[in-house]
Order: sequence, then C-alpha cells, then structure tokens
Amino acid sequence: MDSIIDTEDTIAAIASAISLGKGGIAVIRVSGEEAINSCKNIVETKSKYAWESHRVFHGFIKDNLENKFIDEILITVMHSPNSFTGEDIVELHCHGGVIIVNKVMEILISNNTGVRIANPGEFSQRAFLNGKIDLTQAESINQLINAKNLKSAEIAFNGVKGEIKKKIDIIKNDLIEQLSEIEARVDFEEDFSDFNYHDFSRNIEKIKEKIEILIENSKRGTYIHNGISIALIGKTNVGKSSLLNLLSKKEKAIVTSIPGTTRDIIEVNLIIKDIPIKIIDTAGIRETDEYIENIGIEKSFEMIQNSDYIIYLYSLEEGLNKDDEKIISKIPQEKLITILGNKKDLIDTKKLNKKNLSNSVLMSIKNDEGEKDLVEKIVKKCGSKEFENIDIFLNERQISNLTDCLKNLNDTDSIIANQLPFDLLSIEVRDGIKNLSRITGQELTEDLLNNIFSKFCIGK
Repeated sequence: MDSIIDTEDTIAAIASAISLGKGGIAVIRVSGEEAINSCKNIVETKSKYAWESHRVFHGFIKDNLENKFIDEILITVMHSPNSFTGEDIVELHCHGGVIIVNKVMEILISNNTGVRIANPGEFSQRAFLNGKIDLTQAESINQLINAKNLKSAEIAFNGVKGEIKKKIDIIKNDLIEQLSEIEARVDFEEDFSDFNYHDFSRNIEKIKEKIEILIENSKRGTYIHNGISIALIGKTNVGKSSLLNLLSKKEKAIVTSIPGTTRDIIEVNLIIKDIPIKIIDTAGIRETDEYIENIGIEKSFEMIQNSDYIIYLYSLEEGLNKDDEKIISKIPQEKLITILGNKKDLIDTKKLNKKNLSNSVLMSIKNDEGEKDLVEKIVKKCGSKEFENIDIFLNERQISNLTDCLKNLNDTDSIIANQLPFDLLSIEVRDGIKNLSRITGQELTEDLLNNIFSKFCIGK
C-alpha cells in the first residue's frame, strides 16, 4: 500500500529489555535505507560473511572519537524486502546492561546523522505500511508482547499468524458477493428477473450471524486477555465470604453466622485455568435499618453493574424464593451469571427439582464440595479453549468496526420490509464492507494509524 506516513528516515532502538548493572544479551535494531551503512561506520569485523543477508557474524563496536573498542558483538543483517519491516535491517547483539547498551546507541546516533531513535511501535508500523503485515497482525504482536498468561499469548499469536484477517475476509467476501449482484442488476436490470428480497434477507442474516458470533467470542477472548471481575451476590448468610475463602485458599473474609457481617467490598486476585480473575465479596442484601450495612448493600448493587460476571448464591435449605428472584431480576441480561445453591449438605438433593436446577451449581462450601463444578462453569462461560473454540482476540477498535458493520446490515431490514428500491441496499452493504476494511487497515487515516502504534513499546 502507498505510505501515508514518511518512512524515509533510518530508525534505531533498543529492542530488548535491559536492567541496570546486569543482563546477558541486548539487541539494538536498526531499520531503513541507511541501516547497513550506519552500522558499518561503528562496527569492525574480519568475518567473511560480513553484511551478507540473513547471516550472523562477529565484530566489535568502535568508538571512533576515543579510538577504542566498546563491546564485542554479534551482528545479523536482513536485506530488503526480506525483513520484518520490508526495509534493510541490522540487529546488533551486544552485552546486556543499561550502561553498555546506551553507550552503543549513543555511538550509533552520533556517528550517523541520518539515523534517529524510533518512536513507539515504529518498526511494526513500517512493516504494516510496507505490506509485510496487515493491521490486525500488527495489533496482535502488541497483544502477544503484553499477554498476561499463556492462553492469552496463544490467542494473540493466532492473530499474528493472520487468523483475524482470515475471518474478516470471509465475511467481507460474502458481502462483496451480495453487493456485486445488486450492482449487476442496476447496470443490466433487463437481463434479470425481479429482485428477490427474501433471498437477499436470508443471505444477510447468515452474514449477521457470523458477525454476532465473532463479537461474542471476542468478548470472551477479552476475559482471557484482560482478566475478568466476578462479584459474589446474594442475601445474608448464604456463604459468599466462605466461597471467597475457598477459592482464594486464604482467610480473606470474616465468616460468622451473624447476618450483615460483611460491610465492605473485599477483593482477591487469582488465576483460574490460566484466566486472571478478581473475586469480589459483597455485603449480603436484605432489608435493614442499620446505616453502615445499608451502605454496603448499595455497594453490592454497584458491583452488579460494574462486574463482568455474577455468581448469585442462595441457600438450598431455604430454596430460591421471591426475594432471590427480585435481586436476580436487577442483574443486566448481558452479564455472565451463574446461580449457586449452597448448603447442599443440609438437604436431600434427590428431592430437588432437577429441571429448575439444570443451569445451576450445587455446593457445600463448608465441606469443600462442588468447587470443581463451579470452576468448570466459570471457565466455560469465560471461553477457555478447554470448553470453547475461542481462537482469536479482537481489541476494542476492531470490535467497534465490526459492530458498525453489523449496524449497516441491520439497517437493510427496513429497506427489505418496505420493499424499497433494491439499489438502496448497496449503500448499506458498501458501508459495511468499508467498516470491515478498517479492521485490517485498508481504510485508515494518518491520525488513527499514529494512535494505534503509539501504544506499542519502543523497539517494536
């Protein structure tokens, strides 16, 4: 694609983590037209493989002002276009530690007027602009670097391999097919029979379904990547604090038989099946005149709104009554929710109505019974690969563009319902295709591009 940003400069950056006073190897990456010449100015080598593409050779960094060697290094060279950025790239592998690495960077910049320090994400940005990767691959690289767990890294790497683009292209090609038929009819209407609104609607519904599934799975992928907050909600004395302690394996919350013991929000961070989870214990919900307790109850309702996932606890001994149903009704429908019946040890489970409990988890928190079932339920709802085929992660920008595309397709419903001129459908379909193209970077502005890559680390 034609560059919308100036990429004529040669850029350099430290591409590895370094720490003061220690470090084995550090990498300085240089990319651009002057990458090789600029490094030749500061590297002395006798290797017969020197400056050949995709070779590793030995050399020394020389401080020309002091006329002395600074470090012993290995050098790798990748000639354009067979490199990550599509430009000439040189990587200097020097000894780690902030002092020596910064000195090598200083010598490189001071000896070459055409070389400057790279901006955050500029190497990946150049790779995108030079057609080496699409925008979803670039963003997935950043997600991979910032992955908080192994599962998140696996999903991000699928994006690096181009799996996001593949899914978007399938939807995009489906829309192009529908658009092509409409425009062919406009140009050669006499060669076609009457436009079949029913068939068009059916085809669009199939495409919308693909988009909806992708959005839903992406939300679950977000839980894996960013973690998820789970609020424990219920009436007093149903076992919320005990459940918190059981899951965290610590006595974080005070557990008593006295109603209203939990007055404030208690949070515990843990990893369950490779998913970062924040468990939030809340005050038991009940009618009370006690001022402080009422504040805690208000916070409980706030947690219902602010958490990703709700575990609603009730006592199997009392049953799920109207008070429970009233509280559950206040949970937004879009929230993930699991109903947990506690105190299994106090009842005869054979007498329970299994039909009403098909989506519930039964536990005896006191006796450590049912924890495995609850964990599996949480992981399944969050989209772990063990249970769900969540193989890509879409970021907020990508989901927003996908949602806009879905809106475009939903706007075709009124055109179809009212049998309006079929060529009006092409406007919505074409806009939907544009929104999909924004995901992969085929439709972008310079400001948006700079904003995306500014969130990357320097050296990538």
